[in-house]
Amino acid sequence: MTDEEKKDYREKLIVDCKTYNHIDYDDDEGIIELMVNTTFEELSELIPHFDPYSMTSRQRLLTLTFVKELYDNREKYQKDAKSVTNAVASMLLKEMYGGR
Repeated sequence: MTDEEKKDYREKLIVDCKTYNHIDYDDDEGIIELMVNTTFEELSELIPHFDPYSMTSRQRLLTLTFVKELYDNREKYQKDAKSVTNAVASMLLKEMYGGR
């Protein structure tokens, strides 16, 4: 994937995150991008061979869900960053252990 394709891919992912979060303004685009980067770092540490430019459907949904969780609970995560929903935790565990 070229640098231009990667840029387009990330821009599309930001748009998808905004859609998933029901955000129809650009004010929080920077924070959404930060949350995507943070999610990629987390998934890279937890999922063997994670490639943010070649995600499975489940990994893409995990990314959207993690960003939504971070965005919706910004104040909560400032106090307790380890809290995630059961659905997110379940998907993440499946990815960490080979999806089986």
